Amino acid sequence: MSKYGDLNFDEQWYNEPIEKYLNHKRTVDKVTNPRLDNIHNIVVESPDTVEWEAWDEFVIEEDDDDNAVRTWRDEMTLADARMFKQQLEDAGLGSRSVELKLQTVQSFLKELLERDVIESNPVAYVCDETDFDHDDPDKIDRTVVEIGEFLRAIPNLQQRGMGVTFGKTGIRIGENYNIDLPFLHLDHEIYYNILDQHDVTLVDEVVDHPDTLYIPSEPTESETFRGEKRILGNKRKRGTKIPIDEELKKALLDWLAVRPETSYPHPLWLKPRGRPTRIGTTNPNSKLTNYWAEETGLVDDGDTGAFTPHWFRHLFTTNMKPGRGHHDDSIAPSLVKYIRGDVEDDIMEVYTHDWGDQVRKQYLDAIYQFGIYD
Repeated sequence: MSKYGDLNFDEQWYNEPIEKYLNHKRTVDKVTNPRLDNIHNIVVESPDTVEWEAWDEFVIEEDDDDNAVRTWRDEMTLADARMFKQQLEDAGLGSRSVELKLQTVQSFLKELLERDVIESNPVAYVCDETDFDHDDPDKIDRTVVEIGEFLRAIPNLQQRGMGVTFGKTGIRIGENYNIDLPFLHLDHEIYYNILDQHDVTLVDEVVDHPDTLYIPSEPTESETFRGEKRILGNKRKRGTKIPIDEELKKALLDWLAVRPETSYPHPLWLKPRGRPTRIGTTNPNSKLTNYWAEETGLVDDGDTGAFTPHWFRHLFTTNMKPGRGHHDDSIAPSLVKYIRGDVEDDIMEVYTHDWGDQVRKQYLDAIYQFGIYD
């Protein structure tokens, strides 16, 4: 049964799905002829001038007489989708081109899935688990070792802790701004004393998960969340529990040991002067990635534009994915997206089941070390 219920769709969707889809795009979605030709080339038959095959050509098994014995219409697997993506990459297509072609096939299969013509959409899963890195020529390249030296040289414990948090988790700027103490569980006497002194109760998501940070999907930008209007939103599709390794834990405890007392909602990061309230939106730019980046020599004077808090998100993604960056260990691309908060419900369900082994163990085994406390 489709997501719309038990509807009687045109039989052509079941008997001739490609033809029906192309006609649907032409007559209902009103796509242009060039776009329709592009869809045909990606889904049905690739041009003779390229070194890759369209989806309908690629996912097929033939017998010795060149007769089809299995096509995607009979059965699709994740292996089919991943090999389809790999052959696009092997043909020399850039990241953006590969992404657009996968999205075209994903949209085609989505239409069939909604009409109960097929039972799965593995291409959608592959799109979700892949972080398409469209290289920015102006993006600075720094190794984990260089970033470790930079963070170690920052004497301000809040700025250092914030930088280590960005670097170890790949979370967004707003998600870091919005951290409140109830969403952070550090298994240490110092932290438990702070919680007791402020009468802070940990949220359910982390109360039974020591050394864990929970990033909820809320708040959105300008939303009042836990009694405070938040300047930035979290932009996360689903709430996510992120493991905290020993290095990040020490950096956070260093800051918490000197952090001024606050009232509800107990923000983690505070303005450097005046009444202790949540940090302003410009502080990480003006201090962490501008002032300290120049002061420590990480970037040249006046060349900090490409180095922002968001840059740490690229650092995490690049160095935690297999075969990328300057770090030997890695985790699955889909787990990178889970921690970054980029995944849809299907991948989320994979990692919320048996979180300790699926997420925590794999992350702690692979996460790079900045060497701050060596």
